[in-house]
Amino acid sequence: MAVVWKKLAYAADVSTEIDGDITTHAAIKSANAVLGHVIVETGSDIDVDVNGKLTLGAHKNNHDPEDGSDALDTAGPSALLEVQAQATGTSHSLARADHDHAIVHDITDNSLVTVDGTPTDTEVAIWNAGGVDGETPASLAGRMALDDIGVPDAGVDFDLQEATDLVVMKVNDAAARNALNAAATEVGQPVWQTDTGELYMCTESSV
Repeated sequence: MAVVWKKLAYAADVSTEIDGDITTHAAIKSANAVLGHVIVETGSDIDVDVNGKLTLGAHKNNHDPEDGSDALDTAGPSALLEVQAQATGTSHSLARADHDHAIVHDITDNSLVTVDGTPTDTEVAIWNAGGVDGETPASLAGRMALDDIGVPDAGVDFDLQEATDLVVMKVNDAAARNALNAAATEVGQPVWQTDTGELYMCTESSV
């Protein structure tokens, strides 16, 4: 067994002051009473080391937010809304280890983009109210007409593909066909005159 040495203290070595102000016997007794109350109330948390000093023992379970007798305050974390600046926060509560940060689904300015659907590889990204989903090129083409894209500003190469279900420009009569001379026309432009059932081809453009 190890040898333990403890210092003997004489009366002259012991201070009678507490906090530098309490000097009376009554005040010392009152302070001792408070200390005794603390020890009694938290006796299971008080340890005494080899030097006789009081130390606070292990007591983490007392602060368990679920069932501790002196539980720590906890609260749900903030949602991830748009672009947030780094900050220490001002809350007086903690978040538990199994918490989730909620991401709000929307497509407003500066919001975090989330997947809203089940897209697969090679699909085209499509915006939904809650984020981005995928759509096959064929499905997208079925919902998008050429006039949704706009007027081409150069020749369109059909690569010798057959134009099916194509109807050329129609006019009601000769007067309407002649009025095209003042409009944008091009050599090789066809027009169908419905009153006579005749097909005409522009050979000279007025533009």
